[in-house]
Amino acid sequence: MIDIQNITVQFGTRTVLNDIEIKFNQGEMIGLVAPNGTGKSTLMNVIMNYLQPTKGKVLFNGNLSYSSKSNEVKIHQFVSMMPDQSDLYNHLSGRTHLKMYAAMWKSDPNLIDETIEALNMGHYVNKKTGTYSLGMRQRLCFAMQIVANTDIMMMDEVMNGLDPNNVEIISKILLKKKAEGKMIIIASHLLDNLEKYADRIFLFNEGKLVNTNEIIEGFSQAKIKTIRVKNMDESVKALLKTKYPLIKHQTLVTEMTLLHLPSSEQQLLSDLTAFLVENNVMDFAFGKVTLNDLYALYYHEVV
Repeated sequence: MIDIQNITVQFGTRTVLNDIEIKFNQGEMIGLVAPNGTGKSTLMNVIMNYLQPTKGKVLFNGNLSYSSKSNEVKIHQFVSMMPDQSDLYNHLSGRTHLKMYAAMWKSDPNLIDETIEALNMGHYVNKKTGTYSLGMRQRLCFAMQIVANTDIMMMDEVMNGLDPNNVEIISKILLKKKAEGKMIIIASHLLDNLEKYADRIFLFNEGKLVNTNEIIEGFSQAKIKTIRVKNMDESVKALLKTKYPLIKHQTLVTEMTLLHLPSSEQQLLSDLTAFLVENNVMDFAFGKVTLNDLYALYYHEVV
């Protein structure tokens, strides 16, 4: 477990993290979402003790904190951060990197071949990393953290530069690790994937963590509470407001209009379908507010 207690980080007069207080639990996948420069990486660096907070502390498993160098060594035996591509040694093979990580964390050596097979790395893992493509290097960085096999795993843009097939492969491995009781914290701009797998998703606002369920009530529940309409004409919006005053609507920077329904009763859904068709609105879909919608709504920009 990670217990973040009143963490504040200031750079000069700028407050990046503002008195954050929250707990993350084992067996949980946490998603962190925000534009660049708003605190995602800063929070991860504080958890890893790469950055000293201006105020507050981080506790692990109830009482272990970065109060001494010996404690930091203990914590980093069960907490890891996915390496960056710049951390790779171009003159060494991928397999050598995996052996180093397994040795540093004293994990099961059998994980090396298991991970190579799971990530389809067998055809290049024995070559020097200097010959790898960006996607191959990214898979290696992910594999290094997997073979470390720590109880808490943190990843910043783990899916960066990967094709859809490899995104799906990595997602399945993460779900397996979560089922083993690992805590996984992911900062990502791949919102569809994050929404699909994360247990809790947090946005950043003025240095605070905001749970998506606090922005849209019941966001994580798969209930039909929204109609998503593309390029809805202003005259239709006005008519909708008159006929259905309880239905709130918001138009995003993507030109998508969200109609928030007071309920998901079948009669209301039928009436609204008829209303939209009668007013020549054909490009719409029933569902829930997506994480992409929420991002555009909250930050007024598109990922």
